[in-house]
Amino acid sequence: MSRSFTGHPLFDTAKYLEDLADFHLHPSIPRFLESLPQPTETIREDYEISRQFLLRYADVSGTFTRFRSEVQRFLNYLWVTAKRTLARTDSDVVSAYFRTLKNPPKSWINRGVFAAFTNSGALRTANPDWRPFALRATDDKAVYSASQASLNASRTALQTFFKFLVSQQYLLSNPLDEVRKRDRKAKPQLAKDVEADVRRLTDWQWAFLLESLTEAAAQDPRYERHLFVVVIMKSLFLRVGELAPRPLEDGAERIPVFGDFRRRVIQGEEYWSYFVFGKGDKARSVTLPDACLPYLRRWRAHLGLPGAMPEQGERNPILPSSRGRGLGKRQIQRVYEQAIMVAVTRMRDQGYLDEASQLEAIKSETHYLRHTGASQAIESGADIRHISEELGHASAAFTESVYVNSDQARRRFEGRERQI
Repeated sequence: MSRSFTGHPLFDTAKYLEDLADFHLHPSIPRFLESLPQPTETIREDYEISRQFLLRYADVSGTFTRFRSEVQRFLNYLWVTAKRTLARTDSDVVSAYFRTLKNPPKSWINRGVFAAFTNSGALRTANPDWRPFALRATDDKAVYSASQASLNASRTALQTFFKFLVSQQYLLSNPLDEVRKRDRKAKPQLAKDVEADVRRLTDWQWAFLLESLTEAAAQDPRYERHLFVVVIMKSLFLRVGELAPRPLEDGAERIPVFGDFRRRVIQGEEYWSYFVFGKGDKARSVTLPDACLPYLRRWRAHLGLPGAMPEQGERNPILPSSRGRGLGKRQIQRVYEQAIMVAVTRMRDQGYLDEASQLEAIKSETHYLRHTGASQAIESGADIRHISEELGHASAAFTESVYVNSDQARRRFEGRERQI
């Protein structure tokens, strides 16, 4: 690969994000910022507001990693290639950036994924092998090609970033709003997989995970929380943040409580739902499957709460912390990762070595539970419009474009049975 890359990694892992306020562990970053042609004071302000943005997601590893990757790639393009600053970012700059995402310079691509920084004594040193783009193919003749999914992920990250800058009055308007849709579409590719790759567990992986946690909880009550978290996130299509305390506009904090589980009666039939205060401060209601109710009762019994089911207006936190409040996002993320490792260990003990490695590789990706629950519901015949509403999506068309549906599954299963 070419060594003429003139950019620089900008943000370390979440563990070091606070330290980046003064660069005392990362001396190469200020040297890079001072080498840019734009006024150093302005570049420093751009960097700090970007760091403040990433701090908001530091306790959710999957989201933080995606946002960090996109923000530092965009800033490298903005400062090094476009020679602009954030305040001078307009739709033309963003359109040009999306063209770069589709066809990046060779010097910006490396084969494989490399950490941005490595240890050098007490300091963190920029990794010379790091590049904004990674070519993951094993074929030596492979060329970099951006998928539509990766471009959509870039758009989502930048949309969130720009909205934050507007809210902080750092930008007057969101430059992405004016970018033409065609500039955000991937180039048509021959011999490319045109089917959406939904990040979900296989049915076997899910069954093994559930069985492993049930067995672990029966042997050690400490794993009751792991079992409940995994079941409730998968069954109700929840994000980590939807089970954790969230700040409100008035500065108060909203903690998910058992009163958010609500009993309803329609046409003489009882059902339970969960009130979600979710992403973007949007509220929605998700139906509890009947199969989920025993796990809710089991969790309440473990906590020693009165009544098998929640009462109206009950204020007990669903996931109480040691201080009696609610578990934070980072703690819930850790519970999820520990739950995955319970299944990974059991797989290895039973000789499923490849399967264990595959599951361990996604141990920090909590969205797999949400995607698995939604995909299984759709494949089992649920109305995609209803699932879309319970996921909190803007439209059923979006849901259908993201999740594998039953027709696709049926087509593949029938195809496997064709005779030679």
